[in-house]
This record gives sequence, structure tokens and C-alpha cells, in this order.
Amino acid sequence: MTRQPAVVLVFAHKSRPDEREVLSLAQCRRILGGHPIRLVCPEGLDLSAYHDVDPDIVPDFIPARWLASLRAYNRLKVLPWLYRRYAGYEYMLTHELDAFVFRDELLAWCREGWDYVGAPLFEGFYRCTPASPPIGCGNSGFSLRRIDAALRVCGTLRYQRPLRQVLADWRTGRCSLRKTVNDLTKGNNFFGPLNDFHDNEDLFWSRLVPARFSWFRVAPYEAARRFAFESNPRRLFAECAGRLPFGCHKWAELDPGFWSDHIPTPAAFAGDRA
Repeated sequence: MTRQPAVVLVFAHKSRPDEREVLSLAQCRRILGGHPIRLVCPEGLDLSAYHDVDPDIVPDFIPARWLASLRAYNRLKVLPWLYRRYAGYEYMLTHELDAFVFRDELLAWCREGWDYVGAPLFEGFYRCTPASPPIGCGNSGFSLRRIDAALRVCGTLRYQRPLRQVLADWRTGRCSLRKTVNDLTKGNNFFGPLNDFHDNEDLFWSRLVPARFSWFRVAPYEAARRFAFESNPRRLFAECAGRLPFGCHKWAELDPGFWSDHIPTPAAFAGDRA
């Protein structure tokens, strides 16, 4: 069976999106409407407000527990269940409703062949400065991931923290016996049923996985900044010779003054759509 190249996953956590989320969803449909788009949302969610924005939006209801908290949402995206659900596609673009897409470059990015690409990360993360050195790419709010690669990782029996490190931490007292036993048995593994990872899932895919799987291809900084901006958008815009990326994330939180020149206000956008 031939698979489709990519699916766009828009994650909805609540029944009433705010005006910026409405703007994000409307732009996603306007730019990426030629690709399959799925509104991933909790079972039982009232979708009236989303249908007002896009009458043709296709919901994909999942158990509410996966979207009930940030912790659960991070867990959802490191376990094989989500990736198996979309195994009929080669790639998934995760598009949260605080993201904004500028151009339809989805298939072009699929052809680049990265297993994971997101906006660049900088030392200090959200506390970074314009002078902070880049530390790779990571942010998952607007990210592209190869589904086969994710499933291969999640199907491999391999320690996330190497065995020698687990034992060294126990011998030097940096880790309790209980935690050590957990890390050697039912936790600290990439294999889905044994995966006990609870941190930010973008760090799982962009840093932890490539450190333990040499074949897993994370886009370098130079590619990541063409894909998306999050922190330091002015610096990235200058480095990209005044060209906007495929999309961005957290534009209303991180340097809204910069983005005001590139993203219409919700009121103006509503007027354009009328």
C-alpha cells in the first residue's frame, strides 16, 4: 500500500480557541489545505468553534487523558501509539495552535529527509539572549518528524541512560537504589512499554534519541532556522537574509514586536477572510 507523504496534526485542548488560535488555525487551512489536516482533540470535545473557522476540519478524537495536562501531552509524543495511528503517512507535521505557517513547503521539507526538524534552540532556552550560542534544533510546537524513524526508536530495547552511567550514579550516591532498579528494569528505555520519559518531548527527539541512535537524523542549526523560528526571531531573520521560515512558534509570547510586522492582527485577518 502506497503511503501519503505527510499529515498535518493540529492539537486542540479546549472547546473555545482564543483569537490567536483562531488565526493560527485559519492560516493553517489557508496555506496547508492541500494536505490532509487532522484536528487531534479529546473525546467528547465540542468542536463548534473550530467548525466556525474551518467547516471541513476533520477531527481525530483521542482519549482525553492524553491532552489533559502538559505532562500527559509530552508522554503522548514519545510513545509509539501516536505514530502507529498515522502509519499511513511518511511524515507528521505537529502544528500547535500557537504556531503560524507562512508558505506551503511541507513536501519540500519531507524530501530533505530529516527524521526530526524543529525551530533552533539556544543556550538558556527561553532565557536565551541574542548572543546565546545555538544548541541544535528542537521545539516541537511546529515540527516535522518521520514516522518510521519514530517507530523504530520506540520499538528498540535500549537504555536511554547507558548502563554504565546508571551504575556509576548509584555507586557515587547520585541515585537511590530504588531509582537505579527502576532504570535497569521498567524505566529508562526507548522501548514503548518500558519508556518512562517524562521531560519535554522535544528534548527526547532532538537530543536524547540522536545521542543513542547514530542513524537518527536531526536537522542541523542551518536547516532548522530555515524551517522555523521560535526564540531569537530577529537574529534568525537577519541570518536568513530577511527571509521568513516555513513557520514559527510562540509568536505572541516571544518578541511580539518583531512578529507584528509579519503576522496580521486577528481582527485584520478576520477582515481579509470575510
